Amino acid sequence: MAVVVGKIQTLKKLRESLDEKGIHRFNSINDINTFLKNYEHEKDSIPINEKNKLDKELQVLEESIKQARERSVKNALLKIYYGIKISWFSYKKKSLKNDYENILSKRSKKSTQELANIKETVESLYTLISGAIGENSVVNELQKLPDSFYVINDFSLAFNPPIYNRKEDDRIASIQIDHLLISQSGIFVIETKNWSSESIQNLDLRSPIEQIKRTSYALFVKINSESNLSLAKHHWGSKKVPIRNIIVMTNSVPKEEFKYVKVLPLDNLNGYVKYFESVFSDSEVESIFHHLNSELD
Repeated sequence: MAVVVGKIQTLKKLRESLDEKGIHRFNSINDINTFLKNYEHEKDSIPINEKNKLDKELQVLEESIKQARERSVKNALLKIYYGIKISWFSYKKKSLKNDYENILSKRSKKSTQELANIKETVESLYTLISGAIGENSVVNELQKLPDSFYVINDFSLAFNPPIYNRKEDDRIASIQIDHLLISQSGIFVIETKNWSSESIQNLDLRSPIEQIKRTSYALFVKINSESNLSLAKHHWGSKKVPIRNIIVMTNSVPKEEFKYVKVLPLDNLNGYVKYFESVFSDSEVESIFHHLNSELD
């Protein structure tokens, strides 16, 4: 199994967005999908759940009254203290019983509204959720690779000074990569898109091809200018670290092919990265991985 480090960027953003809204019930995408699937059932169950909780409160109060009376009898010095507690518990119990239906109605209404707010928030985060589903599926697929492969999720670097991009005559100050795969055949820059066929045709969406080429160029300049990678010497000279670009489409896939970037459906990902011949030893791969991973610290 491939070595995988780092959290998926969209999952981190999704977690932050949910935390900002005070929603802490979800620990995974699967939890969110289950919630949406069972929403109507959970909503219909609110009245009976609130009734059970209210009945439990009454039982707890009744038990507290019973215990206070028993302790009052056993300890005369604390009779006044327990008498006050008995009066308070009895008052709470009577108040709940006398206003039982009204309290139950208010609590049910409040819980129903809170549940509706959670659903509305989750649905408003559809783009993040869709992206997280796509990236998570790519990670699950990459994990199937042998342990000589290393994956760094959400690989981000800032460059000081920025890297000059000759093709576009500008400077690249930072990069972010969904998944960086380090292997014996080199490095793969992997971007994930969970796009529909409509999104692929949408001219307003930024081209992922240009985005990944720009990112790959900056990383190529960075990694191949390093002198501390611990790569074995070749009698012809210093070895270059090759970088290949992949866009994984976890939904629709364009029919066209593109220069310098391989666009693949998820099922073809592992077969593609294993196709290339090895140029590095296990120790060299490990050295490249540790070097790049340390850049994130």
